[in-house]
Amino acid sequence: MAYLRESMELNLFFLRILKEHALFMQLSFMPRDRMLAEAADDLGERLTQLFKQAIALSEGYVSAEVMNSGELFTRYTEEAERQMEFFTGLPMDLQITRDEYNLGGGTLPPETLRPQVDALNQNALALARQMQQFMQRVLEDVAACRAITTLYPTQIDHLARELHHYIFRLRSLMSGNTLLTAQEFADEQAFWNEIMAEHAEFIDGLLDPTEQNLKAQAEAFAVEFARLVEQLETAQQRPMMIPQVTLRDEDAMRSLQNFKSQATHGILSCKIRSIITPLLADHVLREANHYLRVLRQNM
Repeated sequence: MAYLRESMELNLFFLRILKEHALFMQLSFMPRDRMLAEAADDLGERLTQLFKQAIALSEGYVSAEVMNSGELFTRYTEEAERQMEFFTGLPMDLQITRDEYNLGGGTLPPETLRPQVDALNQNALALARQMQQFMQRVLEDVAACRAITTLYPTQIDHLARELHHYIFRLRSLMSGNTLLTAQEFADEQAFWNEIMAEHAEFIDGLLDPTEQNLKAQAEAFAVEFARLVEQLETAQQRPMMIPQVTLRDEDAMRSLQNFKSQATHGILSCKIRSIITPLLADHVLREANHYLRVLRQNM
């Protein structure tokens, strides 16, 4: 039963994240590289279709903890998608988010769903690997100056590492590991702390230079999470120290979550000057919500 629910919840979180990654990449290419943009669009469409299947399969079985965490959607998600459609001219299927509102119920998935969940995991893994190959190609082209994008090279690498983490978690679930060991939890913290540090760096870099107060806050978060990465590396040599670092992580994440929530509201209400798109703001907030839920669940 744990395998079924964990699979559903993992795919619901990451398939949305990945389809948005595909969109961000699609929008980042120069007009000359329309074939890369089309490839990203195709990946995004296939991820969207698989995401819809995951939603239909999971209705009524998602735990209250995940439903209430804000990792699947936030109070801003639907408006962020609406604004994204307006600004880009690309259609956004708002019904997907509305369908997610009805996923809760907390009922344990019946064992009869195992074949469908197995198929979902296998299809997700295959599609994630195809996306991994595409992103590796883009990274190589950017590194060799064969292409340029409006994403920082580090951002593309950042997306690639999140994809790698999803593949790792999928394979772990498919092999029967539904609970994180102490070492796996420490590795999870190390991964997400680095991701959060980079989020803060990207936010700093994408804010208008006149937003000095927000830029200073983002820079402070980047320093704080980089320090937490170092502290966790030290603690992994002395496991008794890990709970102390976890408590610091939770405090830092609560602050970062609040910062991202306020920033998302400010961007959606046109009160913050930046080149951060509405959907990107909501996207990084959902990732923070996910990590905070993982922290609390394993403390």
